[in-house]
Amino acid sequence: MAEDSLCLVEQWAWRLVMPSLLWGGVMVSSFLFLAGLCRMLRWRLHLRSSPWSNQGCVWPWFLYYGLQVVTGFWSANTGAWLFGLEVKASLLLLPLVAGIPGRPIRKDFWWSVGWSLVVYLTWRLLSAGWHQVVLGDGRFWRYARFAGDIHPTYLSFHAAVAWLGLSRTWGGEHWRWVFTLLFAVSIGLLASKAGILVALFVALAERVFSRMMGHSYTCARPVKMTLAFLFFLGLSAWFAARPRFQEMKTAAAVMQSGDAPVASSSSGRVAVWRSSAELLWHNPVGVGTGDVTDELMRIYKRDGVGYAEDRRLNSHNQWLQAGVAVGWPGVVVFSLVLWFWFTESWRRRSVLGFLCGMVVLMHASVESVLEAQRGVVFILWMWAAVCADVGSVPEEDR
Repeated sequence: MAEDSLCLVEQWAWRLVMPSLLWGGVMVSSFLFLAGLCRMLRWRLHLRSSPWSNQGCVWPWFLYYGLQVVTGFWSANTGAWLFGLEVKASLLLLPLVAGIPGRPIRKDFWWSVGWSLVVYLTWRLLSAGWHQVVLGDGRFWRYARFAGDIHPTYLSFHAAVAWLGLSRTWGGEHWRWVFTLLFAVSIGLLASKAGILVALFVALAERVFSRMMGHSYTCARPVKMTLAFLFFLGLSAWFAARPRFQEMKTAAAVMQSGDAPVASSSSGRVAVWRSSAELLWHNPVGVGTGDVTDELMRIYKRDGVGYAEDRRLNSHNQWLQAGVAVGWPGVVVFSLVLWFWFTESWRRRSVLGFLCGMVVLMHASVESVLEAQRGVVFILWMWAAVCADVGSVPEEDR
């Protein structure tokens, strides 16, 4: 009876992680702690003979967090260092949980992510329609106003992952066409350039990787569903994201000349990448975890990059973010994290695990995805579910 109660509490603790990430994130740490505590108690009480596992290779995550701790000791901004360690606490917690024998969390992950995104995106569509019809304000159909309190790139990231698992791991056969339409239209309306390109890539690459890993096309998503997703994604992106893709020419101008104005997210990324690369070059062991923002602000001010300075932009690239904070060791360790993710997925012939890793890699190229809870918690939780395969016998998602 006690074991059943622990299982039930753990199940719902996992399932409430995604809603708490979408609607504020304040409670997410409590749910993660509760899930880990239940898992630990059940292991101590009923599964003590089962050894801890190392599926998915946990040590790079521990090493990455350790680098954040050590380099903080020479940071001038102690408050920023401690806050960063708090935000990144799941780098320790979730790999620890991944080693504890217990119930599978894969189904809980996909249930939570899938249904939470359905509710959230439906609410945003209804909210945009209400503003259009009642107030005559069409601005809520696009980008940040459509996303609500969540950054559009992160919401696109979550939505792309949810669609990848649709009908394979959640949603069932009856709803998959409705949800395919919902995710395709929503990702387009979010108008995140990275989000749209990543969604296009994974939709096109799914069948390729399925064939490369030895699975027949009958194991992949039906062709007509992929085509429908691509069509409605392209249609909604054309409506909502054309000006944002047109601004990419400003990034090319900044790349060609350092004197070109920086006045868009595309050119802003090029500017912060350049500043971050300069800091990494002059600080091979990092500036210290707590001093990253202060050092970047100094470079922005020196170079007159007001767009980045006013918004206090971070490196917008996880390799550069790690490099500025902890130096080249951080770049290497984060690369190892993804390397083991891909090799483990390939070893198990997990198309879904491999594609989830690709989504992380592509978003990490344009965002510092381990610097916010909607990134770091989501990525570590997904890693535990689809790569470490917590509590499960390795099995392909088809």
